[in-house]
Amino acid sequence: MPVAGGGDVQPFRDMRLQTTFDIKAWYEHVRQSGRPIAWCSAFAPAEALLALGVIPVYPENHAAMLGALSPDRDPDHPFSRPAIAAAQSAGYSSPKLCAYALADLGVLHGAPSPIGSLPGPDLFYACDSQCAVVGRWGEAVSAHFQLAHNRELPHFLLKAPPVRGAGHTAEQLAGFRHDLEDHFDAIAARFGVRRDESRLREVIAESAAANRLWQRCLDLGRQRPAPWTSWEAFTAMAPIVIARGFPEATAFYRRLLAELEGRVAAGYAAVPGERRRLIWDAIPVWPRRNWLATFCADRQAAVVASTYTHSWWFDFAPDAGLETLVRRYAWNTMNLPGKTVLDWTIGIARDFSADGVICHWNRSCGIWNSYVKRRLEGLRAAGLNVYVLEADMVDALAFDVERVERELGAFLR
Repeated sequence: MPVAGGGDVQPFRDMRLQTTFDIKAWYEHVRQSGRPIAWCSAFAPAEALLALGVIPVYPENHAAMLGALSPDRDPDHPFSRPAIAAAQSAGYSSPKLCAYALADLGVLHGAPSPIGSLPGPDLFYACDSQCAVVGRWGEAVSAHFQLAHNRELPHFLLKAPPVRGAGHTAEQLAGFRHDLEDHFDAIAARFGVRRDESRLREVIAESAAANRLWQRCLDLGRQRPAPWTSWEAFTAMAPIVIARGFPEATAFYRRLLAELEGRVAAGYAAVPGERRRLIWDAIPVWPRRNWLATFCADRQAAVVASTYTHSWWFDFAPDAGLETLVRRYAWNTMNLPGKTVLDWTIGIARDFSADGVICHWNRSCGIWNSYVKRRLEGLRAAGLNVYVLEADMVDALAFDVERVERELGAFLR
């Protein structure tokens, strides 16, 4: 790194992370594997599928890509726009289905995708700890394959028990485990395989290793100046979503951690002249991620953590086998009590020395919006400055540039 006068390290404004994960190549590898494929909701117990030899892929990740990428690099015209229009023309609509679901279903109905499409599914597996939409999404996908291809696509929905007070009861967890075991016995029978506890522990151990590295990467946002921001972390989280349980994910986060620690050692500032430290609450606005990153950096505001990336922390005990999956997948940020999520959000802000929160009021995600609405007063009472950004995770039409420039600009002054 070049050194400025006085021996201070000169921060590189436009230096991008060198550690990358080729999602298109990953899905092509999956496509060529010859193994059964499950389309999964993001918080489905992927490790148990992997232990059966079934590879999970994620329509939600595909939908985020549709929102983040544009065929002509125009954030107003991401791949998600024609995909959502195609889904609506096919009869799908919100609020029954969110923009993620609409975008992904639109590709099934002919809209283009930057990766062509996801590898074809042999089943759909969802866990509704995050929301009810994932179950309806699976129903829509199964119905499409039956109608368009005269092909049965089994749809499994694992229902998570509601969290009350301090956590789940032993009875709730026992019921959740019973349903999970029934599902995986049925999947094993369908593909002519047997459950292998030793293989399950191997997969969980690999997933746990990647998660520990991912957590260490996120923790580096506590540094002053921050060596990276949530805008970068939103992209870097892809492997923990789509490849957890694979050694490729662990290797990616090992390389990423080394790069970030190198940034810290060099005194690199992700936002030169860092003046404000903020956290981002909820799902990113994928079509405007780069725009928002530049807008905040231009005003010396570093988004150093987010409730979204921090939701992807899976603390597994490999020796516990299936039990550790039961205890982790039975809950999600989305099904915790409001007070718990409020305290957790405030805790993140405190841990990362942030003085404010950008809350994404996501037109597509009613459950997150309910949390946003209930937490605003508590966030402000905790002394945090709050800006509510009204938009959508992948529908570019919901982002009012002039309004956000005016409001967010005033918030960052």
